[in-house]
Amino acid sequence: MALFGLRVFNESGQLAMDTNSFTYQVIWQGVIDFSGTVPSYTISIPGFNPANCVFMIIPTRAQDVQSSEADGNGNSKSYPFVTTSSGQVVVLKKNPSASATTIGSTVVAKGYAIRFSI
Repeated sequence: MALFGLRVFNESGQLAMDTNSFTYQVIWQGVIDFSGTVPSYTISIPGFNPANCVFMIIPTRAQDVQSSEADGNGNSKSYPFVTTSSGQVVVLKKNPSASATTIGSTVVAKGYAIRFSI
């Protein structure tokens, strides 16, 4: 019998996650665009719970991928700062504890909120 899906193993080689043993649902998706003047996003996501949900950001433009650690534009290509709470995700251009002179992210990315259950 053929198996299909995703399997993730931990550093000890033990199975840590198997799509045959849990289900997931995309409960929100949208564009996170920091290429302009938008300082932050506060996204209301009904059903989002940090205990059984994740929020991930995937770049959509090649120019937003840092070429190396020596890339001088590293901060502008960094991923935005994300905080989650029940029903809400907040995405900021930079860490709130960063100095005023710190360059914020300028990436354009796709954001996904995913709920999973075992």
